[in-house]
Amino acid sequence: MAGHEERGQEVPAVPGEPATSRLFEPGWDDKPGWEGSAELFTDLGEAQVCAAGAYAEALYGNDETEGDLAWVKEGEDGWLLTEAGEPTGVSINTRTVRGTLAVAVLRAQLALASEFRVPLPDTGAGGYGEVVVQRHQGGHGHRWAVTDGADTGLRAWVDGEGWRHVTDIGRAAAFRHTREEALLLAQQVAEIEAACYEAEIEAHRPDRGPAAD
Repeated sequence: MAGHEERGQEVPAVPGEPATSRLFEPGWDDKPGWEGSAELFTDLGEAQVCAAGAYAEALYGNDETEGDLAWVKEGEDGWLLTEAGEPTGVSINTRTVRGTLAVAVLRAQLALASEFRVPLPDTGAGGYGEVVVQRHQGGHGHRWAVTDGADTGLRAWVDGEGWRHVTDIGRAAAFRHTREEALLLAQQVAEIEAACYEAEIEAHRPDRGPAAD
């Protein structure tokens, strides 16, 4: 399989400005959720090997293909996977992001996330619970909500009101936070929920009665 060796590079920053880094992003025209697109790479060769392998696995069930696979340069910052000289629809694009390489990779990975789960603090009362931070999956995908994670009857946390059903308040009111705001609020809600759970357990604890003489 032909490859192209190139590593993500950190470009010197203009004084006072953060550096930029190059990341390589595989994609498949008609399969946006395929396994090969689940990761961003700092090394082009690694991206090509993983993307070609995922393509072969998805199409043939193994790493054996009917024709030879090869990568062809496409434009200034892209590569196209071909099989027996024919385009496959699998490509790799270059994404330039601000920040050091490690920060850039983390930022890119976070951008792929649509949900975060924040566990309730362990108060020693037993049980397990979590608060779920969800991204709006509609036209406002950059907005987030703190939810109870329910599959049906989803509730979102509203400051000053507590849990409210999303169907009652509307999605715009529920998904009103940035990711950072929602994660911070989720930690606060998790502490509140843990305290409420602990109080409920204590309230239902069997009365031990007066101490024996």
